[in-house]
Amino acid sequence: MIAKKSELVLKRFVVVNSKLSFIVPNNNKTQNSFDLLNSYPVDIDFNIEEDASKKIYRIVVSVKINTELEKDNSGYSIDVTGIGFFEFDQTTDLTEDIKIQMLQFSGLSICITNLRSYIANQTSYFPWGNFSFHAVDLQDLLLAKTKTTEKNASTE
Repeated sequence: MIAKKSELVLKRFVVVNSKLSFIVPNNNKTQNSFDLLNSYPVDIDFNIEEDASKKIYRIVVSVKINTELEKDNSGYSIDVTGIGFFEFDQTTDLTEDIKIQMLQFSGLSICITNLRSYIANQTSYFPWGNFSFHAVDLQDLLLAKTKTTEKNASTE
């Protein structure tokens, strides 16, 4: 099948913060590195922002995995933030609601995929090899973000 070009256009994706490290296991037990790495919760936060001219949209996404070092979790510790810059095709006649939906689902997914690829590439040089975190349920992520935003708004 020939894929139709999306009206959402990724102009650029950049990594603005990157802290990846390997925490050497401090015990003598043999650990299954695959099981350990995949047991870490993946903390993803994001914001969708619009510039004043309403032509460029930014999606800022951060991924944190095993960053609570006081728990002495061995393996990889990952804290990466990236920004996707998007615009819509100039000939589009999409409503603002449809644009937001496209940014939330397609744009956010594109950014997460870019961060997953960056993390896999960087950790390929690490002792336990490359790491790629699990697929993300975007519906659940968006619902959790809405709940957090509403909770923060009610406490202000």
